[in-house]
Amino acid sequence: MTALFIAMAGVLVVVMAMAVLLVRSARADAQAAQQRADTARDELRLAVENHERALKERGRIAARSSRSTFDGHVAENAFPHAAEHGYHPKDIVHVGGVIDFLVFDGLFEIRQGTRAPEELTVVLADVKYRSSALSLEQRAVIAAVNEGRTRGEYWKASRDKDGQLLYQPRTEVVLRRPAKPLEIRKLATGTLEGSLEEAESVQDTDGTGL
Repeated sequence: MTALFIAMAGVLVVVMAMAVLLVRSARADAQAAQQRADTARDELRLAVENHERALKERGRIAARSSRSTFDGHVAENAFPHAAEHGYHPKDIVHVGGVIDFLVFDGLFEIRQGTRAPEELTVVLADVKYRSSALSLEQRAVIAAVNEGRTRGEYWKASRDKDGQLLYQPRTEVVLRRPAKPLEIRKLATGTLEGSLEEAESVQDTDGTGL
């Protein structure tokens, strides 16, 4: 009887020891899990904060870019009425694309009869806002104009017997190369840039119509 009681007590001690070990192990696992959860929560909070900061910064950049683009459009649209260039607003035609404006300097006065037709000057003008710079294509256009690689063309459209459109070059317009090459003026931050370069005059030649 005593031996049985001792055996049962030994088994009970072993079971209690195992239970204590299991409880300790469970507590350790729970603490480790809590630490992992805390770390994950901190990482998530940091990621959310970084994302919100990135969104705010992107919004500020977009706002600055949008404002700059808007100001550029305003500067371009206001150019015909600017006092700096001295052109009549009705002589300025918006082209867009590679070059912003085509200016027929003096055309309004020619219409009014206060200037001779041969005094007309054709000008290409481009508007840049603040740090914006001319593109490669725009520089190529400026170089072509300033180096005198320009010409005027006149085409006549008609239809053949089948109704197809035909285009024929006409030569009755007197062609001339100006004494000074066409001038490109660039408006940047409220100032005009550019200069006229002297060039050799080319004698006018009369053509006949086709």
